[in-house]
Amino acid sequence: MPHDASPAREAHLAVNGLSTWTATQGSGPPVVLCHGGPGSYDYLEPVAAMIDGMATVHRYDQRGCGRTESRGPWDVRTFVDDLDALRAHWGHGSWTLVGHSWGAMLVLLYAIRHPRRTRGLVLISGTGIDPAWHADYRRNREAGLSPRERDRLRRLEENLAHATGPARARMERERSRLLARADYVDAGPVDELPHLDRFPANSALNERLNAELARMEEAGGLPSQIARVAVPTLLVDGAGDPRPRWARAQMARLIPASRHATLPGAWHYPWVE
Repeated sequence: MPHDASPAREAHLAVNGLSTWTATQGSGPPVVLCHGGPGSYDYLEPVAAMIDGMATVHRYDQRGCGRTESRGPWDVRTFVDDLDALRAHWGHGSWTLVGHSWGAMLVLLYAIRHPRRTRGLVLISGTGIDPAWHADYRRNREAGLSPRERDRLRRLEENLAHATGPARARMERERSRLLARADYVDAGPVDELPHLDRFPANSALNERLNAELARMEEAGGLPSQIARVAVPTLLVDGAGDPRPRWARAQMARLIPASRHATLPGAWHYPWVE
């Protein structure tokens, strides 16, 4: 049923040795929303507003992102530790975890590490565990751009390897906007979306975590770990997301109590569309 979203209570919390920006709203069983990136910041307030009539919804900026202190280490284990430190601070014995894009992988890795603290998972527009998904994603992403945009994206990615300072920041913003055009059914309003560059992306964090995730995929141990996830899991994606659907279907087959729902007419941000 439609309802009026409750106002969020924002706070900076000292957890796991880090000053972390958080927001909490609603009442009911605890749910945490984990944003994508890595290196972006929380943009999931619209999702929180959809469910705060039935849950206590927590959001936060991850380590090194947005309004949270930028300090290492930047590795998967620490990001999972940060998330569990927030759970302990809020006094929840267990909770439901919702992640978008990279955040979907983060909550999945949390469930592997902390099965008794995980009630359920919702994985929105996640990525994959088979290294082959990267090549399919790049092909699909470029297919969603015009020839001029594809050429500009390639030149930006070549030049970023050598850029520093303000010039690098400008190129990263332009690259982010080009990539975003492939993530929406209708790219017309992309430039108006506030989550694209309200805070600068942490590109160094992005590179480091993505490199670690790629090593985990190449090592081949993730399928057997994911197959041990025993909680109810919902995988949600948009039919047009350039990240290949087969990669999420593969995870759905591995997780025993899972369901995979694909939304027609949506791309990477289904709650927007």
